Formats: sequence, C-alpha cells, structure tokens
Amino acid sequence: MQLRTNGRKKRKKCTYTHEYMADAIPRKKTLFLIFNVKKCIVRECIYKRYRRTSTHYFSYKCCWSSAASRIQASFVVFVILIFILNSTSKKQTRLGPPILLHIRVQYYSPTYFVLSEFMYYWSFLTISISTDHVIETSLAEQPEPAIESANDNFHMYSRDDLFLRFQTNQTTGLFTDQILQFVKQYGENKLTPPKKPNYIWIFFSQLLTGFNIFLWVAAIFAFLAWKPFGEPDPQIANLALGILLCLIIFLNGILDSYQVIKSIKIVASFANLLPTLTTVRRDGVEQQIIAEKLVPGDIVLIRMGEKLPADLRLISCDGLKVNNANLTGESKAVSCTTECTHTIMLESKNIVYCSSMVEQGTGEGLVIATGDQTMIGRMSKLTQGNGGDEVTGLHREFNRFLLFVCVGTVIAVAILWITWGAWLQRDHPTFVTYNNNIVNSVGMIVAFLPVGLPSCVTFVLTIVAKRMYRQKVLVKSLQIVETFNSVSVIATDKTGTLTQNQMTVTHLLWDLDKTLALPSIHSNESSSSQQPNPSDRNTLEMIERRASRTTNVSIDVIHDLLLGACLCNNAEVQLVANVELGGNTADMVRETKIVGDAADTALYNMCSRACQIDMIETRSKNRRLQVLPFNSNMKLMISANKLENSPSMVLILMKGAPDYVIQRCSTYKTNQGDVELLTNEIRQMIVKRQEIFGKDGYRLIALCQRSLGENEFNEYVNENHSDHLHGFPSDNYTFIGLYALIDPPRDEVPDAVLKARHAGIRVAMVTGDHPTTARSIANQVNILSSEISLNNGIDTFQSTKDQSGKIIVDLYRNDNLLEKHEVAHITKLDLDIRERNHSDGKKLSWYKRMIGACKNNFSDPTSGNANEGVNRMNYVPYGVVVTGREIENMDDYMWDWVLLHQEIVFARTSPEQKLSIVTEFQRRGEVVAVTGDGTNDALPLKYAHLGVAMQSGTDISKDAGDMILLDNNFSSIIRAIETGRLVSDNLKKVAIHLLPGGSWSQIWPIFFNLWFGMPLALSAFLAITFCMINDVFLSLAMANEKPERDIMARPPSIRSKDRMLNLRLLFHAFMLAGNAATFVGFFSYCYYWIDNGVPFYSFMFTFEHFGKDLPLPQSPEELRRMTSAAQSAYYCSTCVFQMINFFATRTRYASIIQHNPFWGQSRNWYVFLAIIGSTGVQLLVTRIVWFNNTFQTQPIPVKYIAPTIGFGILWLLIDELRKLCVRK
Repeated sequence: MQLRTNGRKKRKKCTYTHEYMADAIPRKKTLFLIFNVKKCIVRECIYKRYRRTSTHYFSYKCCWSSAASRIQASFVVFVILIFILNSTSKKQTRLGPPILLHIRVQYYSPTYFVLSEFMYYWSFLTISISTDHVIETSLAEQPEPAIESANDNFHMYSRDDLFLRFQTNQTTGLFTDQILQFVKQYGENKLTPPKKPNYIWIFFSQLLTGFNIFLWVAAIFAFLAWKPFGEPDPQIANLALGILLCLIIFLNGILDSYQVIKSIKIVASFANLLPTLTTVRRDGVEQQIIAEKLVPGDIVLIRMGEKLPADLRLISCDGLKVNNANLTGESKAVSCTTECTHTIMLESKNIVYCSSMVEQGTGEGLVIATGDQTMIGRMSKLTQGNGGDEVTGLHREFNRFLLFVCVGTVIAVAILWITWGAWLQRDHPTFVTYNNNIVNSVGMIVAFLPVGLPSCVTFVLTIVAKRMYRQKVLVKSLQIVETFNSVSVIATDKTGTLTQNQMTVTHLLWDLDKTLALPSIHSNESSSSQQPNPSDRNTLEMIERRASRTTNVSIDVIHDLLLGACLCNNAEVQLVANVELGGNTADMVRETKIVGDAADTALYNMCSRACQIDMIETRSKNRRLQVLPFNSNMKLMISANKLENSPSMVLILMKGAPDYVIQRCSTYKTNQGDVELLTNEIRQMIVKRQEIFGKDGYRLIALCQRSLGENEFNEYVNENHSDHLHGFPSDNYTFIGLYALIDPPRDEVPDAVLKARHAGIRVAMVTGDHPTTARSIANQVNILSSEISLNNGIDTFQSTKDQSGKIIVDLYRNDNLLEKHEVAHITKLDLDIRERNHSDGKKLSWYKRMIGACKNNFSDPTSGNANEGVNRMNYVPYGVVVTGREIENMDDYMWDWVLLHQEIVFARTSPEQKLSIVTEFQRRGEVVAVTGDGTNDALPLKYAHLGVAMQSGTDISKDAGDMILLDNNFSSIIRAIETGRLVSDNLKKVAIHLLPGGSWSQIWPIFFNLWFGMPLALSAFLAITFCMINDVFLSLAMANEKPERDIMARPPSIRSKDRMLNLRLLFHAFMLAGNAATFVGFFSYCYYWIDNGVPFYSFMFTFEHFGKDLPLPQSPEELRRMTSAAQSAYYCSTCVFQMINFFATRTRYASIIQHNPFWGQSRNWYVFLAIIGSTGVQLLVTRIVWFNNTFQTQPIPVKYIAPTIGFGILWLLIDELRKLCVRK
C-alpha cells in the first residue's frame, strides 16, 4: 500500500488529497485507517466510483470544533473504507489491477490543520507505507502508477498487466511526456550516495575524544593558574604551558583526522565515476542514453557483456545468462526466461537485477525499479546505521586507561588538597597559598596524565597504517589496527580471494589416457583482450608440433581440440565505451575486454594466451554459417563453420557437458588420429576419467565434431529446422576430447594458510560453490590439510525426519557413526543484540541508556554463550564440510560440534547463512575476520569484528568493510595480522616506556614538595617537554621495532584476558621502572644541591623558610637560579635514564643480544636518531638563553648526569635477569 499526499493552501482553508493504492485485497480481510484529527466535525461526505479505471473516490468536509468530535470524523472514515473494501474484495482477483482509493479531506481552520496520527492494521499481511508528492491530475483521469518494487509481485504479472501497470508497450516504449513526468516523480537512476563527511566536523570531533578531554582540562587550569590565580605575580611558564597543551591537542587532532580523511578519499576514488550507456526503446526508436536517465517503464535492450543498469522484468530473451554473483554470491550464471518460475521474486528467473553481468545471449526487459528502489539500493540501506562492534578493542583499552588515569588524578589531587587543608594551611600558611595550591593541582593533573601517550599512539598507528598501505592493505580507521591481534577465525570467500577469479583451461584430455598440460596464464593477463604480437607469436602449427614432440600425439588431435575451442565459442573482444563526466556522448573513453560466459572466456584465453593463436584471423578464415547458443536444458552449444582448407565441407562442432555430448557420439578419435567405434566400455572409461578430474575440482567440457558436405548440410537444416536442435544433426558425432577448467588458487595462498594455522588462527572457507569444488580448492590451499583432514578424516552428518516430524542428525567420522542427535530448537539468524538495543533505545530511560553506553565503551561485549569461557584452542583435530542445506537444520548443539573442528568448509551457502556463520562464531567467543566482495557480503562484513573488503568488490561491500585489500589477495590478510600483532606489542612497549618517566616520576616532585617542604624538583614546563618531545622521539623509534621471533608462533590474544594495560604492565611501569626513574632524578637533584654548598638539611623540611631564615651564603636570587638548575638536573637525568630504559623495554622476552638494534633483522636505526633528537632537545632547553630566561631553566654540567648512566646500566642488567627467568 502506498500513501501519497498532495497539499495546497487556499486562504483559510487547507485541502489535502490522500491516495491509497491496495493490491490484491484478499477476501474477509479488514483494513483500518483511523485519522486522529483534533477538533474536527464532518460536514459533508461524497462517494464516487469510476468503473472504467477501478478507482474509488470519496471526500468529506470538516471544520474546527470541539475535541470530542474527532471520534465522529474517525468513525465516518472507518465506515466508508470498510464499505468500499468489503464491496470490492469479493470480486478482486489475486493478480488483478490495483484498486485506487482517493480520499479528499478539507479542513476549515483559521490558520492551519493538524494531521497528528496515522495508524494502520491489516491482519496477516505486511504493509509498508511511504509518503511522497505526486503530480496534480484530474480525478477523472487515470492516475500514474505508484512503483514500490518491494511489495509488487512483478514476476507474476502477465505481459498485458505489466504493460498496463507501467503504461507502456514493447513496440514503442515510453513517450517523451511520460519520461519527463517519471523523472520528476522517481528521480534519477542512481543510488543515494552516503552523506558526504564534513572534514571540519571530523577534525573537531577528534579534538574532543580520549586523552584530549583531559588535556583540555589541564590547559584550562594552566591558563587559570596564569591568571587570575597567579596574580599578582603571574608566571609566564603557566601561560606557555597552556599554549603548549593546546598545540598538543591540535596536533593529535590533525594526525587522527588526516588518516580518517585519507581513507575516505581513497575509498571514494574506487567508485566508477564514468556512467555507462544503455540502449532503450523510446518513442518507438532505439537509442542510447546514460543509465542514470532510466525510469520505471523503460524498455531496455540487453546485450552480452553489458552490466544491467536497473532491475528488469524480462519480456523477451534468447539464450540469456546473467551472473548475479554480486548479489547472491553464486558464481555460476543463471539461465533466464520470460516466465515466472518461483513465487518468490528473488528466486524467479524472469527478473534480473541492477549491476548483474550479462554473460551470454540477448533480451529485452522492462524497468521495474531504479536507484534506491533496486535490490542493490535496498541492500545498501541495510548497511547504514549501527552495525557490528563500532567501539574497537583499542578504544576500550584506552577508555579503561582513561578511567584509571581519571581515578588516579582525582585521588592524587584529593590527597594534595587534604594535605594542604589539614596540615599546610594551619602549620605553614605562607608556604602554599590557596592560589599556589590550584597551580599545584594543575601540575598534578599534567604530571599524572602521560600527555605524550596519545600523540605517541597516534604516531604509531599512522606509521603502521602507511606500512600496511604499502602492503596493499587500506585501513579505514587507525583504531581497528589493534583488532588484528585478536583475530582467531578468518571466514574467507573462495572465488577471487583464495583463487584467481578466472576460469582457466589447464589440461587437454583425449583418447583414454592422454593429457597435455597447458602453460599457465598469469591472472592479471587472463582477462586481457590483446591479440598476440605477430612478430613473436606461435602459430597453430608450431603449437601442434611442440605437443607432438612432448607427448607423442598426432597433430590432428591437438588441431581439432584447439580449432574447436576457437570456433565453437561465443566469447569475443568487445569495445567498452563509457561516457566521460559531463554527459558528452561525443567524447568517449574506450577500452577492450573479452565478453562471454566463464567457459567460453577460458577457452578464448587458452587459444589467444597459452597457445598464442590469432583468434580474429582464425575465425575469419573459417567462417561461421550457423550457431545454436548454449542451452541450459540441453547443456550444449553447436556451431557450423566452413573451413578454409575444405571449401566444400562444413564442420559441425558440439561442446558442452560431457554426459550430454558423449551420448550423441558414435565414434571417437584415438591418439593416432584414427576414428574408431565408441563402445559402452570406452564410454565408461571416459566417464571414469571425467570423475577423477571432477573430484579435484575441475570442470570438464567435452568436444565432438561431424563433417558434412555443404549441400548436404543445407538440405539437412532445411528439413529439420523445427526440431529442438534447429536443424543440426543430433547423433553420429565423433568424440574428440575434454577441456579441464579450474579457477586456480593463488600461488601464495597455501603458505599464507599454513602461517595462519601456525599463529593459532583457523581459516574457514565460506563459499556458494559446490561442495566437491570447495573441498578440492580447500585441499589445494591447505584449509583441509594433509596432516589433519586427509590423515585423520573429515566429519560429516546427515539430517532426516522421523515419522513424528522430528529432525534426527547422524554424525559420522570416516563413515563410522558417532552418535545420533535429535535437533531441538533450530538456531535462527540473530543479528547483533546491540542493534536491537539500539532500536529499543527510545524506550529506555536516559540513565539506563547512559549506563549501557558506558558499559559498551569500557567493557568487552559478552557473547551470551555458555561456552565463551572455554579455551578456544581445544579444537577437534578433524575437518568438516557443511552445506547450506544442512545449516538450515542446525541447533546450538550442532553449531558447537561443527565450530569446534580444526578445519571447516561451508559450501552452497547463502548470504543469510554466511551472516549466521559469523554470528555463531562470535557467540562462541571467537574474534572473526570476514572477507567479501559482493553486495551480498555487506552485512557479514559489517557485523564481523573485522570486515575485509576487496578493492575489486562493489562499493557497498567496501563501505561496509573495516579495511580493503588493494590486491584482492588472501595473503595480505596474514601480513595485516602480523602487523596487527606487532602493533599490539609495540603499543605495550610504548606504554611501558612512557608511564615511568611521563607519569610516575613527575608526580613525586609535587608530593615531595608538599610533604617534605623541599623546592619543587621539576617544573611544569620541563615535565611537558619531557612528555611531549623527549619521550615521543623514543616512542616513534619504538614504533619501528621489528617483530620478535615468536610473533606468529603464539595464539591470538583473548580480549577478556590479554589487556593492553593490565596489572602486570602497570606494576612494571610504576613500581619497577617508574621508581628507578624517580630515584635517579632525585639523586641528580640532591647531588646538585649538595655539590654546590647547600647541605641536605638546608633544602629538606624547610617549607616557607627556604632561602629566608636559613644561614646560607647564597642570596635569594642565587637560590632561585640554583633551584632552576636542580630542576634541569632532574629533567636531564630522567631523559638519559629513559634512553637506557628504551633498550630494556624494546623486547618482551628476548635478550638485547638476541634482538639488538645494531645489526641483523632486528636492526633499528631510528633508535640513534631518537637519541640524537632527545639529546638535542635537552641541550636546547638548558643551554639557549631565551629558554633560560622565559622558562627558568639552567645549563647543567655533565658530572651531575654521569651517575645516571651507571644506574641505567645496572637497570639493564636487572631487566636482563628478569627476561632470563621468564624465558626459563
């Protein structure tokens, strides 16, 4: 049903026309339409029926009145509708024309009217209602059709009803005035693009996330500490600190925004910006138009090699085969017809869909849906909104760390104020004033927060993203990189990911045991349409002589096989013309490609590439007289050609499915070129040979031939033209041989799968192909390995129904019955519970939504399965092959049994089943990466933990994925996982390196200043410089660390256990390295004071008496200078210690000798650049006069820093002993 509104205002009266269209109203069904109109009284009611157009019209007038009268208005509308529907539904047929109800309502009001509610109910039927503006027409005229392809059963319409519905016909098509009207009504034939991101908003959103929130708070307090709390003597250092913090925030925002915007632009560049042309029939004339100008009702002419521009209902077809792989995942082309073949429109073969490729044949179709109303348009909308786990593991790790920092900062500041209020304010009122304590609070916030960590993490992820981009992996979000570390299952497609996505002829078979292996064709050349270079190409005779020398065969056999592949073949080179942007049809961008079905294209490539045959020349010399295109019912193709060397003879070639071809043969050609009788025994030997290749995943095509004189052929065709072969002979052919075709695996995939298994990652194949083909490819790429599946065996199960209708599953292992299982509750597809929570979010109170958001941002989502806590490495060492038909009968017990296998193959799966597989893996605690390239893969890509789209895939799949493989190569996923594990390790190392110096060693100077009454050991400026510059240099060097030797030998991390910032890491960072850094800092600080004539008791426990009431020879000005120098000593010593600590934290377990930065595979020259940079910054801030005067720093002699080197070496030895104990 469709509701359309046309409104116009006249003075103080508002008139609205509501049109209701109801298709196939069943008998004894009731439609309730209740208008809840406030203060309305019905004044007049008119009912009319137009028999010619099956249109019902009634109107009523109402004016403003009391609230109680709205019941009267609703009742009148209700009664009239019940009358109309009941009076017409008895005579309404199931497929009859639609009923159009026009309801005209006039509301009299001083200003406006209110149509506040519209409720509907239609029992046992699903109704969707949309509202749009229609073109004004007279009620006496036939209204324009309302196209809503989601609800109309266009595949079940007769041709006459279809043309009537769209007001068109096959001969003339639409007329110009109709086209203009439909363009205004339905818009252009293009998908509504995603909302263009606002780059400014992206930048500002990055400024208000994560650590930046705390940095903003610290910056605001720094400005407040300058003024007004710093008055009457405001410190310029506090102002500089606030400015520096703002610069840090903007730098973090720029880096994060850069990666996001870069990913958006790269993904956008993948889109095909050149709109294609399509041929239509309009005003009775065939013409080419830009596909975007199509409207519902257009007649489209379909040709081989074209991409369908819209959803079409076929009205004529001739051998038409369409590949719907982008929508269904099924790589096999579908044979089309004009008749309805299924009650479900998606299953009917008289409907073809936008973006599908025409592999063979011709036809005509009527456009039934364009733009967003097409199937691909509706699927694109499903991927919008909430999807899978949008909050990544890295987000949660840092959110938890932020919570830790927040709690720690609050506790530290609380201790600071308690100390001041309970003790210092009473006993030492002049030592720390109220304003001074606010400044100390700012210093505590800055000190406790490792302000260098967000910048370091952003730098690290940016470097890694660039590294992965060089590895042909585009990461759309920096934060998703860490997810690779947790991936435990990869659910991968077969076609195009594991294989080359190009059917290839690998062997020629003839006689009873003869085989010729053909040279391989590189995948990036296989689809090329270039012809061999005449200067270096081999002729057909040269290929035949080479085969004769290598296999001892007659030239005739090879000649017949290659000639048959050339001539009995509808693949051809075609110019592909795309219109340049701007729509100027005179300026064309032309390229060539080979068009045809997969088998013909493979045979064409075999001849032109592997055998270097000039196809155009060969076909021109052996002219085709007649052809019978491939027929899905007969499973064969026949062509008749007049040969160059036999002008009086006609060679009839037949190729197709071996079972159908061999039965039409009476003889066969032997290896010696002789023709002998084809006995039943010989037939069985050929069939057995076919089965052997078929088990290995090969598709076989048989070739036979028969020669007739030209006159005899013409007479035969004329006499038998009306039979099912259109005049071609049906028997007495000579069997020549077989072509073995396969979509070969990529060369690097087997090693990549073994590497994944070595890393504890299971690779599950999820394909729509036949189980035999899937199993064969799985064996070749090690998904079903020899040491597990082939040696131990492959488990299977069969489902049957008993007499009571219960489903009984028999579980087998190596053909031995393991157990019988009675299926309980069949597990249905359950989309992520977060989606349901989102849809129900409006019903929850605000505080419950807030609590839910907090849980989602801080805690890992639970799967809700009891088996989640099971160690996921306890897998069954067997393989299992499951088909889509078996998935339909699987309950939780069966899913547990299947998914515990070490090696898994899913075959003949639908897109919905692929999403079910992903969901079931996730329910059992697995972190799933999913590959996909078709529109049907969009939902699995979106709901998986890691969606891996292909660069060659559809725009919808690339938009749904988290990353894009730019080379469509499975091995790139394994490289990305290795990089992700390296990122996780390096981020932990960065955190361990930053926390001791950037947090722990900076809060103790403040506490020591308050508790022990000593001068502040580290200024805020030096603390920020240390965090943001010195530590960042070393952290960037850490980001470029090479992986340790065991990085792909350990199992995937478990999110609930392997925290990036766990208690063990925090203990090491704070209690061990942090205390060591604090100790060396205070050692240098005290060493400076004592060495310059200020004894220990003269700067400890002095509080407000320092420099005033103590008998020191230094003046107050000199003591202030010495305080700055002591702070510089603390700063420089902690910097030097961090340089040495870098060598201790750069490995988790390996010794510095095993993983040294100077030579070998672990060499990292960035370390030396970082040390030089950090040393340069120290010299800059302590030696340059401007810094000395502005930020109160002083130059420090080397002797005060030298002890730190000794302490650092001692720390290295202690850490080496720790690593040795861990290794032991």
